[in-house]
Amino acid sequence: MPVDGRDRAAHHRRRAIVRADPQRGAGMNGLLRPLSGPWLSTARHARVLLIGTTCATGALAPVRAPTEGLDQVGVAVLLWVVAAAVVLIHLRHAFGAIRGRRPPWWPATFVLLGMLVYLPILWFPQTWGIGQVFVVASAAVLLRGAARLALVTAPIIVTAAATAAGSDRTDPHLVIADTVEVLVVFTVISACLVSVAVLVRAVHQLDRTRTDLAEQAAGRERLRLSRDLHDLLGQSLSAVSLKGDLAAALLASDPGAARSEIQAVATLARDTLHSMRRVTHGEHTVSLRAEAEGATALLSAAGIDTNHHIDLPRLTPEIDDALAWGTREGATNVLRHSAARTCSIVAGRLDGKVFLEIVNDGAHRRTGAGNGLSGLAERTAALSGTLSARRSKDGGFRLRIEIPEVGS
Repeated sequence: MPVDGRDRAAHHRRRAIVRADPQRGAGMNGLLRPLSGPWLSTARHARVLLIGTTCATGALAPVRAPTEGLDQVGVAVLLWVVAAAVVLIHLRHAFGAIRGRRPPWWPATFVLLGMLVYLPILWFPQTWGIGQVFVVASAAVLLRGAARLALVTAPIIVTAAATAAGSDRTDPHLVIADTVEVLVVFTVISACLVSVAVLVRAVHQLDRTRTDLAEQAAGRERLRLSRDLHDLLGQSLSAVSLKGDLAAALLASDPGAARSEIQAVATLARDTLHSMRRVTHGEHTVSLRAEAEGATALLSAAGIDTNHHIDLPRLTPEIDDALAWGTREGATNVLRHSAARTCSIVAGRLDGKVFLEIVNDGAHRRTGAGNGLSGLAERTAALSGTLSARRSKDGGFRLRIEIPEVGS
């Protein structure tokens, strides 16, 4: 795909990512802001700068040539055509370098460039000589090793020497000044042509990197959203199922209690909907103590003898969040994947680490970690912690999370 196509595709992908998640697009929009100021905000603007600089440099020779006595319009037009050809050939070389490869048939186009530059010098040595900067710049982006060094330095040195040798000034200081001027002007203009091409390539690379970062941010956001929704809905739907079964069982014997359970289901559904909206906006927060108390109440309502002991008076928000989600996921697994009669939830500190341990009996045999435990392991690993989940020989199940407090 051409460079233009890649840039447009990358730009559209970034915009689509932000449109797909408008609520959390503020951070990602930061990836879309200009990297190098208004003129270099996109690779397209950088290419405009390259073309404009090259065209302005190409106009130096034909603009000055008529001052040497050219009265023929046809010759002046021919010089402008030659200058345009020189500019186009150099731009072909420069855009090849931007893509990271030399263009096809570059030796032939480089020789043609040299002919278009040096043949007019035979008739206009003083004014057309500035065109040699295109030979120097093209040699810098096309050639390698000793050939590049020779063809970059030789035109500048030979032109400076010719200026000194052909000068009609009698003051040696003025001759030296003219020679130094030629060296400086040729070197600076050539360096500008090369530097702009290098700059455009850097902007292309930064633009692609910015696209990759935006896509990675979108991927992380999708992962966070799916993980949070899984952990949130897993327990909430288990509670809805439990309370619905209880209401159905009580409907014949105790309609009042059944009505209370149905109302509790409606309240839980509304709370879950509110929590889902907060999750999608990245605003949902959980607390270890609140989750432990909620898990104890839920498991107890399911007929599981549950107790919890939380001995963690001070926690950073990140650790508290990870342990809270661990408590929710652990309680959900007890409800869905066991016939537990007892369950304990314990959290504390040990050897510079905080830990959460959920132990229950009556575990069912399972294969694989499941999405919930995989997401929980990712949360824990993000804090340099570890997660273990294993079934014991007596049919119990132990979920343990350990997170170091150093630097947290």
